[in-house]
Amino acid sequence: MRSIWRILRRLNWVICLVVAMPAAAIGESFRISPYVASIFGMESGYVWLTGEALVPAGGRPGSGTLVDVSSDLAADEAESTSILLESCVLQRHLLNLELVSFAPTGTKHLHRTIRFHNRTYTEGSTVQTKLDFNWLRAGYGFKLLDYSSWWLAPRLAVHHVRHGITVNGETKEEGLVSNTRRLDGTYPTIGIEWRYLLPYGADACVEVEGTHLITRGYLVFGRLGAHWELRPDVVLTLGCTGRVVHYIEDNQRLNNEWFYVIAGMSAGLAFTF
Repeated sequence: MRSIWRILRRLNWVICLVVAMPAAAIGESFRISPYVASIFGMESGYVWLTGEALVPAGGRPGSGTLVDVSSDLAADEAESTSILLESCVLQRHLLNLELVSFAPTGTKHLHRTIRFHNRTYTEGSTVQTKLDFNWLRAGYGFKLLDYSSWWLAPRLAVHHVRHGITVNGETKEEGLVSNTRRLDGTYPTIGIEWRYLLPYGADACVEVEGTHLITRGYLVFGRLGAHWELRPDVVLTLGCTGRVVHYIEDNQRLNNEWFYVIAGMSAGLAFTF
């Protein structure tokens, strides 16, 4: 709850700052090209996650155990930062690029012995954990239905998730060790976007995307968002997102694998051009 209040306080401060700016400080709406409308901005937010990870060493059986990142490692929430770029070309073609970064951390007295990347962390020992996520999303959509107050667009996108897990603690084999493993997953997705235009320069949108890679995992992404033009060229962005991602290798006797369910909320400012 404290994290939500922090976001709301930051949002209130930003809105007050923008509204208090004189119109001359912002000027008229600016466009690089009359055929392209774009916004670029940053958002600050908070994420909550749950999930499991299995990280062996070289695929050797017994070199890793399935670990619950919430109950075993207490790494289940963090602040997030995102950069976004959205463009509409010729009022039909939709392009977007988004990078979201967050890194939950936790300290936990283990209630059971775990194996991570061929290191043994025994029951009763204390471990410090960091889960590092860099989530890149690039997509293209086409306005299939376009009416005065709303439009609907099928989408194609690619999600690239770079995920790192660091476990610091006393191990049975080598004493105090900092143990890090990084893995990358790429997911081409299909989806749909619906946007509804509201009064006073605002709009609301719903985005849903997903894919299943058969033996390599799956990904589902959903976002409920809103834009509000506070002043010419200055847009307030709000969003609630849900992400489900499963990554697994299929080339070893014991494969690296992780599964996460991630919920988040964010707010920020963007500028049109």
